[in-house]
Amino acid sequence: MTPEQLLQELKDNECLDLVKLYYANPDRQFYGLIEELYQLRKTHGLSNRISPLVTEIESLTKALSSDNITQEEFSHIRQTLDLNQRAHKMSRFILTQDNHSAFNKPVDLVMFGDSITEWGPWHDALPSISLANRGLAGDTTSGMVKRLTTTTVSHPKLVCIMAGINDLAQGYSADEIVENYQQMLSYWAEHNVEIWVQSTLYVGQRMASLNPLVTELNQKLRLLCQQHEQCFIDVNQALCPDHYLPLDCSCDDLHLNSNAYRQWLAILTPMLEQRFN
Repeated sequence: MTPEQLLQELKDNECLDLVKLYYANPDRQFYGLIEELYQLRKTHGLSNRISPLVTEIESLTKALSSDNITQEEFSHIRQTLDLNQRAHKMSRFILTQDNHSAFNKPVDLVMFGDSITEWGPWHDALPSISLANRGLAGDTTSGMVKRLTTTTVSHPKLVCIMAGINDLAQGYSADEIVENYQQMLSYWAEHNVEIWVQSTLYVGQRMASLNPLVTELNQKLRLLCQQHEQCFIDVNQALCPDHYLPLDCSCDDLHLNSNAYRQWLAILTPMLEQRFN
């Protein structure tokens, strides 16, 4: 859609449907599309809503004048947002770890990772393989080290892991991530669990500054797997041959859509079928 068409959407709707606009602009980067809508609204003095969602910052500033926020009010908003984000992430970690520990059954395969794993269609796509999804959105490799017992409580034969992008986004180095991988690989080896390390995926335009670090991390992970005589699977070879996550694989330059998972599964499924059949 042209800027004029987007402006007309703003003028015609008190509240926009971002999902509809996303599908109407398949060649646009989604964050960039929303940013343009904000700019058009500001430029033309409009007051309609970008979406029905009431954001946390919107709730916190509702009673304040945006033109005259005091230092004390700003400090309160910053502290509240920081507190809520930290508490939310840690409560998800605590609850997920607790539930994965308390509710489990014997499986052949554990998929272990962050949101990219948690939101994967593993049960639907791999119905003939007994598996447990141990992904957790927002988790880092240091958090995964703390969750290791949730992978072995089900006595799997194989663990497939993908992780590291959240660490890089938070400023951790490839060496620090590899140290955590070292702990995880050693732990699973002690429990006689086979390990397939899947390459950390590249990200799209919005986060492109991380991609050189992704390359460095994957080089180190490949070497680590060679040292431990474990399998390294280069998923990027299919999904990200140009060292960035394509627009047709994600709407936010990080998380995967069905097209991306199909490509990932095209690599993984034959290997799993050979392993378990």
